[in-house]
Amino acid sequence: MALPISAFCVKEDDAKVKRAFQTLLTFVGNVAKNPNEEKFRKIRLTNPSFQERVGSLKGGVEFLELCEFERMEGSEFLFLPRDKVDMAVLNSAGSELDSAIKNPFFGVL
Repeated sequence: MALPISAFCVKEDDAKVKRAFQTLLTFVGNVAKNPNEEKFRKIRLTNPSFQERVGSLKGGVEFLELCEFERMEGSEFLFLPRDKVDMAVLNSAGSELDSAIKNPFFGVL
């Protein structure tokens, strides 16, 4: 029996969302492990990889803003100032992302 094309579209969307979660987990984890390194606290919004994995999906940038990343005025960057790095927020965000990625019902509900 052949699967309808809509099933492939759903799986494609699930794969994109899962990849976005994995990318966000990397961003959050890098800051948590290296809070003093600016390169991990700065994200170029126009980076093609960022746009493909996170920026083009609804809620991606907003999630980073909830982790205290800020849009730099007149710039193409999201930046997390060192004095706003909150390990509790980063750990909570990382745990939520990790749980979602590992959830056996990911994309089913």
